[in-house]
Amino acid sequence: MRRINIKHDSKIKTISFDTKQELQDYVWFNVPCHQFTSDYVADQVWELNVGKSFNVDGYTFSIQSKARVGNQLVL
Repeated sequence: MRRINIKHDSKIKTISFDTKQELQDYVWFNVPCHQFTSDYVADQVWELNVGKSFNVDGYTFSIQSKARVGNQLVL
């Protein structure tokens, strides 16, 4: 699971995604990407470290937290 901050026009949303596919679907339907495809944006955002950001077409994506399910380590 990733908690991702999405900033656009000085407004910040925090959304949780369980899979990269959920993030890709969100980008496809909600972010008008003219530079990159939604799967490229999802790949770049999903692999970010906590505190890093990725900018595309006026949207800034940053990782608030990463968590793994089950008995695995929570970062």
